[in-house]
Amino acid sequence: MSVRKNFSMPDKVAEDLEYLSKKLDKKQSQIVQELIEEKMAEYEKEKKLEALEEISGMFTGMFPEHVNIQWIKANSDN
Repeated sequence: MSVRKNFSMPDKVAEDLEYLSKKLDKKQSQIVQELIEEKMAEYEKEKKLEALEEISGMFTGMFPEHVNIQWIKANSDN
């Protein structure tokens, strides 16, 4: 499904969009769509990294500093 949108933009941005459209042989709407998708992918990646950093901070101080995966493996019964 497609939705029609009407945008206002500075002349320079409109010229750049037209240039990219010709250079890449794509419709202007396709250029805008791809750029929005790229930005959203970046934003989602940042959100996931922030959530991961927040979660990893929850474990800070839970184990002594000398304890790491290698130490756990070396000291496990398996």
